[in-house]
Amino acid sequence: MTVFYDSSRPDAFVGGAGSDAVSYSASSRGVIADLASGHAYKLLSILPLGDSITYGVIASSSDTESGGYRKFMLDQLAALNVKIDFVGSTSNGPASMGDRDHEGHRNWTLNQLNGIDNDVVAATKPDAVLLIAGTNDSSTDSVPTMLQDLRSLLLSLTSSDPALTVFVGSLPPVRVGQQSQARADRVDAYNDAMPGLISELVAQGHKIAFVDMRDLTPDDITAPPLDSGLHPTAGGYAKIAAHWIDALEQHLGLDGTGLGSDRDTLTSIENLTGSSFADQLGGNEGANVLDGLAGDDLLEGRGGSDQLIGGAGADTLVGGTGNDVYYVDNAGDKTIEATNGGVDETHAYTNWTLAENVENLFLRSAANLAAKGNGLANTMVGNGAANTIEGLGGADRLDGRGGSDRLVGGLGTDILTGGTGNDSFVFAAGHGHDTITDFDLSGDDLLEISGYQNYSELRQVGSDTLVVFSDSDMLSLNGVLVASISNSDFLFV
Repeated sequence: MTVFYDSSRPDAFVGGAGSDAVSYSASSRGVIADLASGHAYKLLSILPLGDSITYGVIASSSDTESGGYRKFMLDQLAALNVKIDFVGSTSNGPASMGDRDHEGHRNWTLNQLNGIDNDVVAATKPDAVLLIAGTNDSSTDSVPTMLQDLRSLLLSLTSSDPALTVFVGSLPPVRVGQQSQARADRVDAYNDAMPGLISELVAQGHKIAFVDMRDLTPDDITAPPLDSGLHPTAGGYAKIAAHWIDALEQHLGLDGTGLGSDRDTLTSIENLTGSSFADQLGGNEGANVLDGLAGDDLLEGRGGSDQLIGGAGADTLVGGTGNDVYYVDNAGDKTIEATNGGVDETHAYTNWTLAENVENLFLRSAANLAAKGNGLANTMVGNGAANTIEGLGGADRLDGRGGSDRLVGGLGTDILTGGTGNDSFVFAAGHGHDTITDFDLSGDDLLEISGYQNYSELRQVGSDTLVVFSDSDMLSLNGVLVASISNSDFLFV
């Protein structure tokens, strides 16, 4: 197999006979790579820049970390199966966001942002800046002063990196009552003058775009007593997020196609390795290996029998058709499999519940893990540690392997194998007819029974024992003689 390593320049990767791979492991940002289209791009790197609105304040009376428009952008883009990479020197917001980076500073003015922008751009190297700023200036400054400070900030940003695109959003309105009518008028006048300033700078060759958000109303601003009438509600932040997304799509393309200098071509490549950041990797109709490495990745196998390896981070793995293999190691990982999409398996390095339409599960690592099946006929295999494995619905095959395991067949006609160790086999009323292949009378294997206070009969069937609880509930113990069984083999709970 030939492995091609991405460089900092646009590359054309051409595979040959056999299985070839492209690795973005050395990339300084996340990537979008798609074997079906034959294209790869760096993820859009975006610097959210501003004051408490960028920070994400909803109510000034609370320090709740909402993530503001940044969270809504990630949510709305996730619905489109699109990833971006937020950058910045600070981080806040709900942990569920994953990507919490930004450059929003509470109570800062335009001039304060102008004091850090060059250093931040040099450190984070964004493709785009999302700038909303000026609300704090509006408390005392005149509109001409605000516009002059905005001009100075924009010229500083664009001079720090001429390739940078700066998106400038109009300010949300302020609530009159909590704020003066004069301040509200200054905000409106500033917003109305902003397009003219930006058009002037664009004519001079600067990459700046005005993003009109003047459809926000005072109803989109948090009311008292929770706020001082300056910060958007959740609905207001959602509107801001939608405006940013529309602007990015219009000017840059959400898949990075507007950043032509970062485009690679992929020809006759079967496998992809991502970066240490959030990646989006897509396969084709062949058998692909997609490895996300670190970061919160989206991997899509599509056709063929694929291997999807999430790596560190909370990853989303989408198999498609074919007999796919998923590797998960984070409680935040998610697997998505198509109905009738082949016979699929998950290899889990963490506690795991099989997703819909995935048939088989193998526990990895040396940790004591818990696993649950689904409504299908699952094969579930433990590791060398003490596992708890539950088949739930379907005719399942559970194998504990090493360690003292707890096996629960659940509904359906299940086959349970404890392996080495002192294993517990759990059976409940309504579980039907399960079979235990290796009940160890010489060790400390245990039959844990609920819903019954005793068995009704021990019946010898050839070389096996049938433990009868009712006409519909019973256990077959393979290779076990009735005469060998004692009460100590049972625990009725």
